[in-house]
Amino acid sequence: MRRLLSGIFLLGLLSACDDGDIIVTTFDFENSNLQFCDGTSKNVFYAVNDTDVFESFSVEFSNGGFSLNDNGSIREPGIGDTISFDLNNSNRAVYRIYDADLPSGNDAYFCSVVPPSSPTVIEEWVSTGGKVVLYPEFNDLAGDSDIDGDGFTNLEENFIEEQDTDNDGIPDYLDIDDDGDNVRTADEKIVNVGDAVNDDGEKDTDGDGIPNYLDNDDDNDGVLTRFEVSQDNPDDPRAFSSIGDGTPNYLNNEQTAEFIHDEYISHDIFRNYRYVLRIDDLSMGNPDNGETIRFQNYDLGTYAQARVSFPLCPSQNTDCGDNTPDGPDEPGEGTN
Repeated sequence: MRRLLSGIFLLGLLSACDDGDIIVTTFDFENSNLQFCDGTSKNVFYAVNDTDVFESFSVEFSNGGFSLNDNGSIREPGIGDTISFDLNNSNRAVYRIYDADLPSGNDAYFCSVVPPSSPTVIEEWVSTGGKVVLYPEFNDLAGDSDIDGDGFTNLEENFIEEQDTDNDGIPDYLDIDDDGDNVRTADEKIVNVGDAVNDDGEKDTDGDGIPNYLDNDDDNDGVLTRFEVSQDNPDDPRAFSSIGDGTPNYLNNEQTAEFIHDEYISHDIFRNYRYVLRIDDLSMGNPDNGETIRFQNYDLGTYAQARVSFPLCPSQNTDCGDNTPDGPDEPGEGTN
């Protein structure tokens, strides 16, 4: 990273404290794992270091334009849409050195209207200019992740080519019902004692070589699995057995009653996100000595957010919302 230094300040400035200790100001917070809190009048991304010296780097900004969930977490971002704001009197970046470790529960320190009086700030640098840019990314696209929680990894569900077995517009690695038969993939992959299986050991009730979780007619009776259920409970074929023997119709090729309906099980899942925070043309000043430092680009780090609601709709379900998953152009984008 190219850094532009102004005045007489050199990165690694040594400052003497009253007690004779030597403090090294490095601003060494790039690529940090950030924390986030929302206060009465501001939001704050921050990182804390207490390894060599007690220090922190925070970015404070008005909370008027930042969307939060009821629990204070950041709402799901629009992937590819950046969020940016200028550093000024209302929005600022602050680097501090303290005389002791920050107390546990740092949210209270950074987002309180009146921060605790202890520890004491012994050195402070405040932004005098710059632009903060937040880049939302998915954080769950590693090959060994299982985004839809169906027991198969992204790689096993061919996420690179966005395989879509049931052609519902939701690729298998995001689809809790890969074959579109209203039975969750996670349930159809379970093999119990006595179940018929294919050569790969996967449950295959009709013996056609296609595992149930990819077969929309599991018993090969000519009636689609999702239509082998009473209108009283159309969204769960597992619950309906015409003869009451515990075997649902969709696994019994002698039961061919067909119930046409337009019901689909919920396809909503949870996803993991992260925000990459960069500050362009960052300038910071020390009000005690008038010295300044500038960074052309400062990559402060990332803030990760797990299990954010991610609604999805099969394209065949006209009563549902937007059918197109909001994701990055390339499955590899945003991976760890």
